[in-house]
Amino acid sequence: MGSSDSIALPAVEWKREFLEDTELRRLVLEHYDQDAVPILRYVLFLGVDSETGQDIVQESFLKLHKHLLSGGERQNLRAWLYRVAHNLARSSQISFRANRATPLSQGTDNGDLKATDISPEERLLADERLRQLRNGLTQLSSAQRECLLLRTQGLKYREIAEILNLSISTVGENIQRGLEKLKEVV
Repeated sequence: MGSSDSIALPAVEWKREFLEDTELRRLVLEHYDQDAVPILRYVLFLGVDSETGQDIVQESFLKLHKHLLSGGERQNLRAWLYRVAHNLARSSQISFRANRATPLSQGTDNGDLKATDISPEERLLADERLRQLRNGLTQLSSAQRECLLLRTQGLKYREIAEILNLSISTVGENIQRGLEKLKEVV
């Protein structure tokens, strides 16, 4: 046996173990169905372009597979996934800062507020409100923006604290101050 045989063997065992463990597969697929889209929205909000964001989501779930296969902790996997995606997004921004990041001011307007059956006045008001919200978000600190976004994704303060590596009280303070600033602007 050459050295390449010993390197390939663990990968084959890893794949076999994953395929045989239906509970593990179910758990990963359940989290993917529940969390893939919200995590993608989160990393897009952080300023990562769509293609890189999709790669980050996939990489996050690959890391989840490896984490679970190695016997990693199974509690609070949602927060674990967000933390991994957060770290991958920040690493991506550092690596590709100038040419790959989308500024927050451009955002990812997917037209959610623009329905075809609303009047021009309603559309104008919705656009103005969106502009004010974006302007308000740019006035928040990055910690306030991230805490608010994660909270809108339904995460609890404890989970947000885990993801951003902050204390729970700091998360609460960032959310409170961020909301106060947004109320002033919007």
